[in-house]
This record gives sequence, C-alpha cells and structure tokens, in this order.
Amino acid sequence: MMIISLVSAFSLLACSPEPEEIALSDLEITAVDEPYSAEADAHGALDAAYERAAARGTRVLVKFGGNWCPDCRIFAGMLELAPIRAYADAHYEIVAVDVGRYERNMDVVARFGLEELEGVPTVIITTAEGEIINTGTSAEWRTARERSAQDVLDYLTLYAEAGVPDDAARAVTRRP
Repeated sequence: MMIISLVSAFSLLACSPEPEEIALSDLEITAVDEPYSAEADAHGALDAAYERAAARGTRVLVKFGGNWCPDCRIFAGMLELAPIRAYADAHYEIVAVDVGRYERNMDVVARFGLEELEGVPTVIITTAEGEIINTGTSAEWRTARERSAQDVLDYLTLYAEAGVPDDAARAVTRRP
C-alpha cells in the first residue's frame, strides 16, 4: 500500500507543477531519529546555504531544533516525504541548526535578530539576501505533531513565492 501511495504521489508530482494538488494524506509520516547534529558547523552550513541560494535564486529555510524534541523530529520527517523533499529542493536551501536544550548555537539564532527562541522547531525563511519573509509564523511548527504533510507543503509553497514584507528584518548572511 505504501509503495502504491508513493508511486501515486510521484506520478502526481511529475504530472502537475501545482504542489497544492498533491495528495499527501496516504503517505506515512515517520519521525526522524536524529535530524540535528551537535557537531555540525552551523555557521558554515548557513553561509554555504546563502551562497547556494544566491546562485540558484532560491530561499533559505533554517530550522532550529533539537533531537530531544518530538515536534522537531516529526517536522524533519515531513520534510523527507518525497513530494515535499522534491518541492523543497527546488525552492529552498535547508539548514538544520541544533540548539540542544537552548544552550547550543544561540549565536546562530542571533544572526536572525533573535535573543532566544520561543520553542522548537522554529522555522525561519529568508531571501538569498537575508530578508526574513515569514515574520510572525516562525514558531508555528512547535506543534508539528498536530499538522499534516499538506500543511508543510502549503507553507513551503506560500513562502517560496511570497513577497518581502515592508518591515522585513534582515538576517546576517555571513558568519560574524
């Protein structure tokens, strides 16, 4: 059944460029065991993502979280679903930043003008130039377990094309 669902989803993805038309309800969402690496160079990964985004004309999606957090692991699992992964890969550079239990990589959080996180996962989407475009919605994924894969795809679709708010804050796109 799962193979048939995945084949159907791939077929829909190949036949239609409209991601909101993809039926994701049949896909099983599995939490990723360890989507965040404490050893990763978060600043380096972020710098590289901004360089790739500038070259490709994509957005940068930064997900702050920790492996202890079920919602972080579920959100990571939704991003790994084939139709969502395909859409995200075409429109975003994704960086996972491990904040541990809010004691790690807080200097990376500060690059987005934040002193602290309201919870995790926190998702920040910027232009390649660092303009934050999802102001006000970055903390809404703290309840990822209550959301659907379609919600994730709709969110990614919205911000892939969203304009820059007039009052957009700006992230630091190069390591301080």
